[in-house]
Amino acid sequence: MDHDRLFKAVLQEYFQNFLQLFFPDLEARLDFETLLFQDKELFTNLPQGIRREVDIVAKIESYKQSPEVVLVHIEIESDWNRAFAERMYEYHSMLWLLYRAPVVPIVVYLRGGREGLTEEEYRLSHPVKEYMHFSYYSIRLAKRDAGEYLMKGTPLAAALAALMDRRKVREPLILRASMLKQVEESEGNDAQKFLLLHVIDSYFTLTAGQKKNFSNLLLNKEYREVRKMVVTWADEIAEKARAEGLEKGRQTGLISGKREAVLKLLTTKFGPLPEHATLRLHAMESLDDLDACLDRVLTAKSLEEMGL
Repeated sequence: MDHDRLFKAVLQEYFQNFLQLFFPDLEARLDFETLLFQDKELFTNLPQGIRREVDIVAKIESYKQSPEVVLVHIEIESDWNRAFAERMYEYHSMLWLLYRAPVVPIVVYLRGGREGLTEEEYRLSHPVKEYMHFSYYSIRLAKRDAGEYLMKGTPLAAALAALMDRRKVREPLILRASMLKQVEESEGNDAQKFLLLHVIDSYFTLTAGQKKNFSNLLLNKEYREVRKMVVTWADEIAEKARAEGLEKGRQTGLISGKREAVLKLLTTKFGPLPEHATLRLHAMESLDDLDACLDRVLTAKSLEEMGL
């Protein structure tokens, strides 16, 4: 799973925990029984615009005298870049036009940045006056303290600490083991735990020497259940990779077999094939395309009719 998909899955699975961790005042005002994740495709130039897909849009009611619908929009970015603020403003505008509801915009940076938790701005102006000012929340995980977030005692905080600043940590291997232990002892199911374990494994990487020392550390009695979880997760990853490899091999075999069948039929019907026709067939990697060739070869009177 790539980093973008991984974090979308994590934040959807732990949406309330994420808001409680970074925006507790907002979390306390929302009714999570009403939470619905929305279609993420927007259009920048209605009605015929460039398709844009936002990362996460949650529609949820807030607690007031009468319920009010609120949208929480989260974007996940690898690092800060100057052009992003304008794109965030475009997303905000489209969400408002589509839903006519208040929007809480948030960006999570996985790396880089100057601040840990702040607001960023986008302004439009001309020489006479400023005519638009838009701001959104910004979280730069790399500028937060890993040890501080581990102490918060939640599995999400423990996993996200893998992306945070570890310079104040004296024993990084113990920190990593403690992060895994919090995930293992959490109330989530295996799928949720493995999702967070994937974050830790992806972002708290170890050298070859550290891996050996870490394996020895997990032999301690206090990490026995952690060791079981890690082994189970590794077995699942290996099984998934094996299954994907078998499926890929099966597809490759089918494509190769059908390609050979097309080549044999064409040679039988038209004689030796010119090099360009053979190259075209060898470039076909789609079963649908090869099936179409098999259908056409029965009625085609020339290579031109075959599209070769």
